Amino acid sequence: MRAELPLPLSLQYVQETPTENLLLAVKNWLSRNTPLCLAHPHGFFVVPVKRTDLGDWRFHFWPMGERPVRGMPAFIHTHDRHVDSRILSGQLTNITYDVALTQNGGLPLYEVGYGGDRYEKSTSNFLLKTSTRVETQTLKTETLIAGQSYRVDRHAYHEARVPNNVCTATLVWMHDKVASPINVVGFDGQPDRIEFNRMEISGAELAKLLPV
Repeated sequence: MRAELPLPLSLQYVQETPTENLLLAVKNWLSRNTPLCLAHPHGFFVVPVKRTDLGDWRFHFWPMGERPVRGMPAFIHTHDRHVDSRILSGQLTNITYDVALTQNGGLPLYEVGYGGDRYEKSTSNFLLKTSTRVETQTLKTETLIAGQSYRVDRHAYHEARVPNNVCTATLVWMHDKVASPINVVGFDGQPDRIEFNRMEISGAELAKLLPV
């Protein structure tokens, strides 16, 4: 069993604790332990820091520079649980969308699947094209900096954008899961099934990238 981040993690604690304290605690934990650090297909790193029956705490990190995207460059997606995030460093723009079914034009909707535990390196991730086509319209664009928090409700369509000239870190609480499809708004000209595995780096390597 991998070591969990030794902090009294709760939504109140994470939102009230100084960001530099949280980031330093994460860096020390990454350096001294061997947590799983996986590269998300959207180009950032995901580290599970605590898993409970109520939900998962995760650390997300976007390194500075161009970030390779794997699978399909489609960023508008949903979650099957609520997502509460606090920005620990850098900045992030969260965009929420209205996504409506359409019979003419639009974009294809894909469903996300996992061939096992999403937090295992060996687990395959895949996107399956559905027969549904959708149109998107921006509802809200919010740019946040270190110390601020934001929430994405389950089933809401959103994307997170981080400029290449900054590195951004967040602590994320994913909770109140409801079994339902996770969707991605895709593009025409892509395969009906897109499959990939998430690459892994060591905690010590990731720790060196953190801005503390």
